[in-house]
Amino acid sequence: MAIKGLSRPVVGKYSNTGNTVTYSNPTVANKAVSYQIAWTVGDNNPLYADNNIAENDKGTFQSGELTLSTADIPQELSLLLLGTKSVTDQVGEESVTTQVFDDSQSAPYLGFGIIELHQENDVDEYRAVFLHKVFFNIPENAADTRGETIEWQTPTITGTIQRSDQVDSKVSHPWMSDAWFEDEASALNWLEFKCGKAAE
Repeated sequence: MAIKGLSRPVVGKYSNTGNTVTYSNPTVANKAVSYQIAWTVGDNNPLYADNNIAENDKGTFQSGELTLSTADIPQELSLLLLGTKSVTDQVGEESVTTQVFDDSQSAPYLGFGIIELHQENDVDEYRAVFLHKVFFNIPENAADTRGETIEWQTPTITGTIQRSDQVDSKVSHPWMSDAWFEDEASALNWLEFKCGKAAE
């Protein structure tokens, strides 16, 4: 099996009351270009006995970093991801919607999902990946002037992955889940459900 595509990043607002977690406002976060997840895991701590490893305190998840490139990050999406504020500037008769980065900016916790397209034996399969608790960092600004031919420029944003607060009979502080589907629509429906969409 090999990966041959990527699509449909989705986010949902994260909230918790104690160990009960809910998501709301599922939003497709523009169009995916690439993504990468890097995990930080604690070191293994082996116990040696009789010149061999008798027991091992295995390294556990500490955090992760999500790197996401999308076709663009429009203002409405940026407001959602970064927790910035929207104000209106009145320029003569024109009202201008302005995103403000100031001391009150605080990135919210979100659930995040994305769909990988895999192929095995000429059959497409869709892996939906869901990160339970992420907050995004302010992306760098960069752009190049247009020349004789267009060179597409896509923004990249990074996010920090943490354990969810959720604890119940099924899970204990999850940080990632995935599921496999035969079509993209079903994978997207599952991700939107995870991000707070009511089941149909």
